[in-house]
Amino acid sequence: MGTPTSDDTTTPTTLRRATAHTLTTAPPDRAVRPTTPHLPGARIRFGDDPAATARTAAGLPPHTPLTAHHVRTELTTVTTPDGPRPLHIDRIYYTTPATGGPAATIPLTATIPLTAALALPATPTAADLVADELPHTGHRLRRFAAYGLVTDPTGRLLLSKIAPGYPAEGTWHLPGGGVDTGETPQNALTREIYEETGQHGTTGALIGVDHHRRAGQIGPESPDTDIYALWVYFHVHIADPDEPRVTEINGSTIDCGWFTPDDLPHIPLSSTARKGLTALAAT
Repeated sequence: MGTPTSDDTTTPTTLRRATAHTLTTAPPDRAVRPTTPHLPGARIRFGDDPAATARTAAGLPPHTPLTAHHVRTELTTVTTPDGPRPLHIDRIYYTTPATGGPAATIPLTATIPLTAALALPATPTAADLVADELPHTGHRLRRFAAYGLVTDPTGRLLLSKIAPGYPAEGTWHLPGGGVDTGETPQNALTREIYEETGQHGTTGALIGVDHHRRAGQIGPESPDTDIYALWVYFHVHIADPDEPRVTEINGSTIDCGWFTPDDLPHIPLSSTARKGLTALAAT
């Protein structure tokens, strides 16, 4: 299920950060050109709702509808008081439709292709993200994880069963897990799906983003750990499925299998699976 991370680092030398951004869209597949050379955004701090962070950074009202659209990974090196350190940034992009009149009234010159908007340099920059968050007491654990709504040509859903000794043991879970330092969420998901089910699939659209915080949990440094997780959900298609099999040894998965939609109400699902399925239904 990947390696959880501490509040600010994954190893003594690597920093992990996450940011949230909003693009205003105008069909077909275009975005309103930002007024600055850099796409504005904000750092997702421990416990934050990433969608709320994106709205605030864009100056949008609190209940503005947003659609999770893309996740971009940046790997760079930054200067810190202790010397150069690698920095891994996961940037989450949301979209919201242009308002105030028909999209056709927006001049073409005021828009750019959506793919170009996603590739723009973004703020906060790597240098802006060097500083730690405000000091805190107790033990914290931060986790960025990717999960798959994995389907086959007949519409079945692929699930994995959580092994004893792990949170939510015995429930059926979406294949996926923690994104390791240096991985993109898409690559991490490909790895996890094979480890948990032996299947090879094609990662498609981002389905949704969720967050979860729970205190008093067992962590690597303390039995009283405050855990905060960001979950990103992708659709993954298995064009040529075979019999699922767990390939990881002594891992967090004890079983796996294909399920029809009619099967789902009759099996215990993890909270992550329920949230992912809710996001899928919303699309």
